[in-house]
Amino acid sequence: MRIKLHQLDVLLEVAAQGSLSKAARTLHLTQPAISKTIQEIESEIGMPILDRSSRGVTLNDYGQVLLRHARDIDRSLSQAREEIDSLLGQSLSQLRVGFTSAAAYGPFTTTLLHFQQRFPTVKLIAMEARPHQLYEALENNRIDLAVISATTGMRIAPMYWEILYALGNTLIAGRHHPVTHRVALRHLLDYTWLDWDEPGEHSILAQVFRRYNLPLPSQIVHCSSPWIMARMLDEAPMVSMWTSVRLRFPDYQERLRPLSLKEVLPATSIGILCPDIGRLSRAGHAFIDMLRVNSRDWLQQREAHEMVVREE
Repeated sequence: MRIKLHQLDVLLEVAAQGSLSKAARTLHLTQPAISKTIQEIESEIGMPILDRSSRGVTLNDYGQVLLRHARDIDRSLSQAREEIDSLLGQSLSQLRVGFTSAAAYGPFTTTLLHFQQRFPTVKLIAMEARPHQLYEALENNRIDLAVISATTGMRIAPMYWEILYALGNTLIAGRHHPVTHRVALRHLLDYTWLDWDEPGEHSILAQVFRRYNLPLPSQIVHCSSPWIMARMLDEAPMVSMWTSVRLRFPDYQERLRPLSLKEVLPATSIGILCPDIGRLSRAGHAFIDMLRVNSRDWLQQREAHEMVVREE
């Protein structure tokens, strides 16, 4: 069997994303190129490896066998790179990583832990902020890379942007909020809303209300702290829009609940942002490689299936 490394990369990404189009975007390829690579793999092993449905694509039994070995190869190559760097005595010194709260759950935190364990001499600095603040920090060289949550309209160009996965968004209220039935956005305009950002192109709240030709609520409190938001939602009849992972954080599930909304909310992409990946330090490349592997592994877990938005 002669399968090339770039074909295994495609296989890993398709398995992680459950979507040919999303894998294409992540790998910066076209969807036809992804389809062609899958066909080449199938031709090489003489068997189909994908099952297709309206919900996306999944690996069949033949594909799962190949995937298991592809993961082993991916981890071995990553380890080989680390060992070679160590032998060459190349200094990694310091890595400054920015992140948003929505990106912190799951593979990002796992990557921080694994990176620190493998590179204990590297000074690792992690800074939480909102996406537009991290963009400015990258522009001003205050951080080396960022793992951020991004929605339509956020400024990305001319930086390098690599999507890892997409999360669903949910309307959130306190456990005692008076709305208990399925509701439309227009019926929530009189409530106080909590928004992560001030009005602007990067505000997901403003994007959603524009999408459905609705005016912004008259009362909006802007707050970037999920802990403070959770307390305010718990103690007053307010509403907010959160990504699906935030209810997984400790204490939130007991104090907050999702509201059933008639409208469809846009997804939030979680991805890697840096000014120029070609100029990133070896520490930065090692971190990104580990994050890719951890993200692929996490996307196969049951909890990820409950939160991640998958596309065909």
